[in-house]
Amino acid sequence: MNPKRLLSSFSLMRDAPKCLCALALATLVASCGEAQKQAAPPPPAVTVAKAVKRSVTDYDEYVGRFIAINSVEVRARVSGYLDGLHFKDGQLVKQGDLLFTIDKRPFQNTLDQARANLVQAQSNVAYTESDYTRGQQLVRDKTITDQTFEQRAQAFRNAKASVSANEAAVRQAELDLEFTELRAPVNGRIGDRRVSQGNLVTGGTGGNTTLLAVIVSTDPIYFEFTFDETSYLRYERLASKGGQDVASRNASVPIALKLIDESDFATRDAWISSTT
Repeated sequence: MNPKRLLSSFSLMRDAPKCLCALALATLVASCGEAQKQAAPPPPAVTVAKAVKRSVTDYDEYVGRFIAINSVEVRARVSGYLDGLHFKDGQLVKQGDLLFTIDKRPFQNTLDQARANLVQAQSNVAYTESDYTRGQQLVRDKTITDQTFEQRAQAFRNAKASVSANEAAVRQAELDLEFTELRAPVNGRIGDRRVSQGNLVTGGTGGNTTLLAVIVSTDPIYFEFTFDETSYLRYERLASKGGQDVASRNASVPIALKLIDESDFATRDAWISSTT
């Protein structure tokens, strides 16, 4: 074998790995370039909208509770045994509806007696008046003395006064009989009964009267809430700048209310009243 030819072949074999590495490197670089081109994200979509100019209203949010404007305690004006109940607990009642009845029999007897006394007083007036009229002629004829005539006149005046007193007694007895029926003084919702039928009820105008029930009005009602001192001072400064009291009934402060089961605030007719 020719040594020179052998040397050339050997040199060619030594250079072969370098060529293969260069070819592999070129192929890898080309592959990475193609991968980068494929992974590039598309350009983002742009949404264009016109700017809106509007006023933003600042508001405060508070937690409050509903309370009744009118609350009336139902108490008896006369004492007696509770004879009847004419409502259900929690019922809506109208003004004048019958709620309780107290035993009327003692008051009816008192009224009958007062009327009888009035009839007797009126009869006495008729007698003393005729006696007084006869006495006027007799005293002119000098048949009776002036003292006797004055006694007849006094009796006539006393009889008329007795009639007036008995008429007042009849009116009071009629009132007491009327007070045995307790009616709703206002429209609203009545609470639970505080006394059961058959119990003795203490009436009158003193402090020891029996509380029978409570009626609260339902329309309209108050919505009461409390805010902090900082907010109160801020409202006062706003009022001084605007020349109007924001806590007055004539204020133009919008109010929106939301019940516990509602998702949005709703504007309702209302006025502001502050208590300091």
